[in-house]
Amino acid sequence: MKRLACFVSLLAAVVLHAAATAPAIPPELPVEELFGTPTISRLTFSPDGRYIAALQPWEKRLNLIVVDLHKMQKTQLTSMKEENVADFLWASNSRLFFFMDDDGKESYRMFAINADGSEPELVASFRRFELLGRIRGDNQHFVVAGNGYQEQTFGRQVAPLHVSRWTDVYYVDLKTGRAKVHAHNPGNFDDWIIDRAGVARLGVAREPGAASVHYRNSDGASWEKIATFHDGEQSWMPIGFDGDNQTLYVASNIGRKTNAVFKYNPDTRTLGELVYGDPTYDVENIIYNDALNRVVGVWYQGERPTEVWLDEPFRGYQRALDAAFPETLISIREASADNSHLLVFSHSDREPGRYFIFAPKARKVEPVAATLPEIDYRQMAQMHPFAMTARDGLRLHGYLTLPVGREPKSLPLIVHPHGGPYGPRDNWGYDPEVQFYANRGFAVLQLNYRGSGGYGDWFERAGYRKWGLEMQNDLTDAVKWAIAQGIADPKRVVISGASYGGYATMAGLTYTPELYCAGINYVGVTDIMMLVDNPGLGLDANRTGEYAYRTRIGDPHEDAERIKATSPVHFADRIRAPLLMGYGKNDRRVEIAHGAAMVRALKAAGRVEGRDFWFYVENREGHGFRRAEARIAFYKHIDEFLKTQVLSRTSADELPAGSGTR
Repeated sequence: MKRLACFVSLLAAVVLHAAATAPAIPPELPVEELFGTPTISRLTFSPDGRYIAALQPWEKRLNLIVVDLHKMQKTQLTSMKEENVADFLWASNSRLFFFMDDDGKESYRMFAINADGSEPELVASFRRFELLGRIRGDNQHFVVAGNGYQEQTFGRQVAPLHVSRWTDVYYVDLKTGRAKVHAHNPGNFDDWIIDRAGVARLGVAREPGAASVHYRNSDGASWEKIATFHDGEQSWMPIGFDGDNQTLYVASNIGRKTNAVFKYNPDTRTLGELVYGDPTYDVENIIYNDALNRVVGVWYQGERPTEVWLDEPFRGYQRALDAAFPETLISIREASADNSHLLVFSHSDREPGRYFIFAPKARKVEPVAATLPEIDYRQMAQMHPFAMTARDGLRLHGYLTLPVGREPKSLPLIVHPHGGPYGPRDNWGYDPEVQFYANRGFAVLQLNYRGSGGYGDWFERAGYRKWGLEMQNDLTDAVKWAIAQGIADPKRVVISGASYGGYATMAGLTYTPELYCAGINYVGVTDIMMLVDNPGLGLDANRTGEYAYRTRIGDPHEDAERIKATSPVHFADRIRAPLLMGYGKNDRRVEIAHGAAMVRALKAAGRVEGRDFWFYVENREGHGFRRAEARIAFYKHIDEFLKTQVLSRTSADELPAGSGTR
């Protein structure tokens, strides 16, 4: 292994940039360079390791390509000119699924195609579906959970086979695209777990206020309820089976504050040994290796992305690669069928990512592709993890990115709250938006406020029904922390976010207007009542989704007063700072009506569009702009907005007086 590490180190020295000794202020990078389409992305081995599939731009759209590693021959499988290929996966050794969206509506169509481009097929259409996995030893079928199934071909549609409110489990024929029911939903299963043989073995049923886990030990056996957990209780939830199809891995917080991976025996209903846990961060993901037919590791988002290997060969591979590429994180993404070749990804907060193929026995590392080769990592800014204490004593974590070549003192600051808010969190890694702001001279503060995921169920629940209240206070406290540290110029603080982050932007401008000199709301909520009182609830249209909305955010009847008091649309007259808003016309999560309502409220308060606020709409986009030209156009608007409304301001400039309430 020492020889291997030395060999890899020599190669790494060639392919990585030399470290900069004295960083200077980098040139202003074009928006197109930062927000354009990656040269290549989502590289993935076929199960047998013969092919690599990836997304690559063609005619300004992401299309699916495959490289035959035996012949070193590339084949472009799709020729989409209007929409990007949204995603793909290998269904077998030689056949793939890929997915297309419809103008940002998140209404996905699923197709199958061979690795050589032959036999394209529109796969059975589902109203809602989730890909569950391959069947070990079966290259003819794939397992899908779906509802509203309809057989489809490229020219005709057949009558529905089965329609259910909840999903059933289907085996999809990879040649014909047709689906056959494997397991009917016995009630209200919301999630399914299959074993390595493709048999549906567990289902999670969710009712308002509780979740129950159901199990069967074989195909055709009866379902048994083996556990019920009520909201707020310590619990466990299934992740997946080991190769023996008996050992179940679960994520559990029983006896601890964060989720950890445990083994569980579903036949005896006993929680077994702790596999791995972290006292601060949730650990909820396992890494299964097909060649060894067992779970070989876990991964989680800690302060940085972390892989923990349980299997010694992989521990050795990781040690060698880490030593070879000390300036980046190395993630082992895929393994060939015999583990002779590993697909690895080298990345960092400043490096978008480079793919390599690592052959352990041959002691070879071969570069494959860089996702954004035009990005010079020396011009990119570092993300610094930090921790702070909120006003009520809660410990909070986040990241502070400082612009390259500038003294970290009295900098213009962008507070950048993430979306969600429940479940997602900000992570360490390359982020084009953060790098864009840093390149323009801003420090960027990303806080994992209460309600964020990844820090334990208790931390996420601490944000329930706290929109505009404690969750917003966390952001306010973070700004004041950055000012107290001398990092931020108090006269040049901007708040900018998307989705819930857009809500936080509007809440910041209305409830603490004295704190911010400008705001950017990207597809953000402005009226909480509009969100929770919508019978369809966007993409969460079922009884459980309705309960989750009302438990986490608020009940439109019982909490009407609080909801109104924390909806920025009712306090537009408090906004004193310039505001830029961007929405997608086809957004099904945060409808454009949120932006339109705020426009009306601002005008009623005497604000003038084009002088006090700007409202930008993309007609063919949804919840976030996916097309490169739409993304680039919007960030050019942001660039101009920041230059004219913020960067032209000096520290001596006075902010308009505001009437903050928090």
